[in-house]
Amino acid sequence: MLSTSGAFIIGLFFFVSIFDIFIVKANENSNDNKNLDEKFEDSLSIQNENTDTSQGGNLLPTLQDRNSKDHSTLKFLFCVSCGYKQAFMQFSDLANEKYPDILIDGDNFAPALWKTFLAQAIGIVKSVLLIIIMTGTNPFETLGFGYPQLLQRAHNNKLSFGMLLYLLANMIESCLLATGAFEIFLNGEQIWSKIETGRVPSPEEFIQLIDAKLVNKTVY
Repeated sequence: MLSTSGAFIIGLFFFVSIFDIFIVKANENSNDNKNLDEKFEDSLSIQNENTDTSQGGNLLPTLQDRNSKDHSTLKFLFCVSCGYKQAFMQFSDLANEKYPDILIDGDNFAPALWKTFLAQAIGIVKSVLLIIIMTGTNPFETLGFGYPQLLQRAHNNKLSFGMLLYLLANMIESCLLATGAFEIFLNGEQIWSKIETGRVPSPEEFIQLIDAKLVNKTVY
C-alpha cells in the first residue's frame, strides 16, 4: 500500500493536472476567442460606417473590382490543438466578404517531425502502461527483473495511478503538438506569422495586408 506522503503526492499531481488541462487552458482559449470576437465585431461596425459614408457614386473602381477576375490564393496554417480553427473560419468569412473570388485554404500547422514521433511514442507507452496497470500483469518478471515496488503500488492503486498516468501523458503530448501557429500566406508569400509576432492579426491589419499585396500585384 502507498504511504500517506506518497498518496498525498499522487493526489497533488492529479489535482494540478486536472486544473491545468481543464481550467487554465480552457480559460486561455476562451479569452483568446473572446478577444478575437470583439475585434471582429469592432471591425464589422467600422466597415459598416465606412460603407455608409462612401455611398455617393464613387466612379473609381475599388480594389475588389480590379481583382474580381484574379483568383488569388489565401492559405492559413494554424494550430488546431490551440483552438485556432474558429479564428481561421472568422478570417475566411471576412476575406470572402471583401474578395468573393479569392481562393481560401486552411490546414493544421504541423510541429517538428521529432515532436510528432515523440508524441506518438508517448501515446504508445501510455497505452501499454495503462494495460499493465489495469490488468495487474507483471511483464518484468518474465524479463527477469522481478516485481518492481512502483509497479506493486500501481497495481494496488489502479485507479489513481491510471488516471495520473493518463493525464500527465496527455498533457505532455499536447505540449509537444501545440505549435501556437497562425500563419497566413497570400499567393505563396507569407504575410503574417503568429510565431514571429506572438499574436493573431486584427481584422483591420488582415485586410490591410491583403490590400497592400493585391495593389502591388495590380501595379506590376
